[in-house]
Amino acid sequence: MYPSLTRKAWMVAACLSSGALAQLPKPIMSPAVPFDHTDPILYQHLGSTPSTYDQWGWGWLPLRCKAVAEARGLNPYDVNVYNVHYEDCDQAWVMCRHHGAQVSLDQMIDNFGRLPVRLRNIVRHQFAVPGEGLGAYTYSDLGDIVFTGDIGHLLRFWVHEAGHAVDRNINPSQGDYSSSQAWINEYNKDGYICDEYAKNNMAENFAQEVIVALFDKVVPGGIGTIVPNWNDIFHQYATVQAVMGDMLIPGGFCNRHFADDTIVCMGPAAGCENSKRDYEGLNSTETYTAEAEEPTVCTLA
Repeated sequence: MYPSLTRKAWMVAACLSSGALAQLPKPIMSPAVPFDHTDPILYQHLGSTPSTYDQWGWGWLPLRCKAVAEARGLNPYDVNVYNVHYEDCDQAWVMCRHHGAQVSLDQMIDNFGRLPVRLRNIVRHQFAVPGEGLGAYTYSDLGDIVFTGDIGHLLRFWVHEAGHAVDRNINPSQGDYSSSQAWINEYNKDGYICDEYAKNNMAENFAQEVIVALFDKVVPGGIGTIVPNWNDIFHQYATVQAVMGDMLIPGGFCNRHFADDTIVCMGPAAGCENSKRDYEGLNSTETYTAEAEEPTVCTLA
């Protein structure tokens, strides 16, 4: 995850993060990667994908969105749900947005549409909720991302959180790739890590390197245009580029990784049935709460 919280809140959030949690011992490269400078450059070089959207009728929402709303003490009746149709995909992405969210629907649609479609493939649903500070967290098992706070102008949040889903799904039967010996071997070849945030744990380091890897691919001149000592982290971001391949390259057409979530009723006041659609190929009685899979949760300093 990626939020701006107090130090105490970060310590709580770190306990929820999946993957290797130990703080990394390597020094931070100097100068560090200026991630706050990457957003305007990425907006310039990642074009917006044309799209349209339509709103669901009130009463229904994906199970994940309902579970997250209830876990955060929010009313599921205050959630709007949308089908977002991008021109490079014949299947709509379903997005949820609470009435009080600081992130607008237009920002959600635009930012997500700027990700290369083969990276978008790894994301199932997005949910914008109200919250203090700048935040996001990912249920990386199924590619669900929750955004909090006024982060609509920070494209790197979308890249970073999608990176957590990539981390989990490079080889899902083996857990997070960032915990694998293959990743650690490449990490050990570098003397530094990219910034202070990446130092929190290996999963966050990997997700930060996804931003570096994408920037290096889509911006002419690569990461060296904003950090002269790029070689300090070369093995890490080059490994991300190798394992992600064309996921980092704009263009192409979608090949969605996950089926949409179960559709459920918001609650008794909506007057609808308990479940409208079940997971494909799964038992119709399967349910979960927001805590069933621990999200990757973290902070943006």
